[in-house]
Amino acid sequence: MKFLPLAAALVLIAAPAAAQAPPGSVAKPVGQFNTTMSGQPILLPQGPVQVTVTETSVPAGGLIAPHKHPFPRYAYIMEGALKVTNLDTGTVTMLKAGDFSVEALDQWHKAEPQDGKGAKLLVIDQTTPGIVNMIRKAP
Repeated sequence: MKFLPLAAALVLIAAPAAAQAPPGSVAKPVGQFNTTMSGQPILLPQGPVQVTVTETSVPAGGLIAPHKHPFPRYAYIMEGALKVTNLDTGTVTMLKAGDFSVEALDQWHKAEPQDGKGAKLLVIDQTTPGIVNMIRKAP
């Protein structure tokens, strides 16, 4: 009979050690930004804001034609690499898979995939509701 209480006590002590917590999540910082790629402060629209998320694919040899954004636009490079040329400042920025960028506000720019491969981006726009955040440059 003395064995039964001892066995019960051992089970109670060992149970928490045997029960393992499920693996927790891991947060890996990608970036923290106060300015756009061209050094402008990030300013949000006043009043209600609409967030639009788009997946953009650019084929090998393709081009994101010259354009600008009146509101904040953020891009996460999911696949491939891009050369972004700011046509107003002449600045060239190289982005690769895993990079995050805050695009220039109201400055003409274009982007070209690199290394003979296409690129895939996750694009996030913050605009006044109902506004398209891309103005294409006339040829």
